Amino acid sequence: MEVLRRSSVFAAEVMEVFDRSPTDKELVSQAKALCRDYINSRLIQAGVSWSKPEYNAPVPGGKLAEVSTILLRLGDELEYIRPNVYRNIARQLNISLHSETVVSDAFLAVATQIFTAG
Repeated sequence: MEVLRRSSVFAAEVMEVFDRSPTDKELVSQAKALCRDYINSRLIQAGVSWSKPEYNAPVPGGKLAEVSTILLRLGDELEYIRPNVYRNIARQLNISLHSETVVSDAFLAVATQIFTAG
């Protein structure tokens, strides 16, 4: 819970820094970078390396890197609190991981649901 409190304080500090609202393009770019970093971290944690050469982690010491670190900690906290939600996702979705097409379709369907829900 301490992570959640510290992340809320950090989020408030970040919002104070912004004198303007970021553009949609900036938000999308930042969100993509954070998602890539989160997924890469989870793949490394699972023992799978990220082989794409275009992967660029947020610059160490930058605000995006700080946000990424907090996002990873929040992910850890959520997985700790509700482990059954985050384990065996393929089984929960009733899909086989033997086909890249099936995995891609499932990922896109889940992403669509998340973005549709807001």
